[in-house]
Amino acid sequence: ATRYQAWTKLQALQGSAESELVKLLRAPDQRARARALHLLARIPGQAAKYINVALADLNPDLRITGVRIARSLKVDLIPLVTRLTNDVSPQVRREAVIALRHHQAPEAARLWAQFASLHDGRDRWYLEALGIGADKQETKFFAAWLDLVGQNWNTPAGRDIVWRMRGNNVPPYLVKIIADKNTSEKERARYLRSLDFIAGPEKEAALVELLTLQ
Repeated sequence: ATRYQAWTKLQALQGSAESELVKLLRAPDQRARARALHLLARIPGQAAKYINVALADLNPDLRITGVRIARSLKVDLIPLVTRLTNDVSPQVRREAVIALRHHQAPEAARLWAQFASLHDGRDRWYLEALGIGADKQETKFFAAWLDLVGQNWNTPAGRDIVWRMRGNNVPPYLVKIIADKNTSEKERARYLRSLDFIAGPEKEAALVELLTLQ
């Protein structure tokens, strides 16, 4: 309740509270800095300035805060996400790729593919962020990733991405993994279950092919 009252008062003060909020932004308390950023970015005309401050911060949590502020204020996300494609923090990259969810910009698929190419095959949260970011555009995003990685798709990380995606161009790759003699029985069952989340004739064709291989 106290924080809420402080927030509403500071937001009502708008630009007249800026100098004090900037002092708070320079404080050592990282939570206080994040709260200050949320308020500073909501001062009329200052959103871009303070989102850029957040994205340039050394603390990954503050960079994540910058992405979340940009999403909440409906700022153009593509330039911001582009800046973060090679961020050293996987947490920041996860947040950035989630920001691409349902984004219709022509660059969105290419950016998603860049994030996907950095999946290390061990970060389950990163993999899920990729799935969330590609929601309802899986076919297009998966195709962009294939264009980027080419024949190098069949790695532990690449197999993860095939397993998580739901596009109608995914089933042939699931068949390749399932049919691979180096795929263990346990892994084969995992990839087979992935087909449960895909609908359409491509899935049916994949199942027929698997039956034929048996």
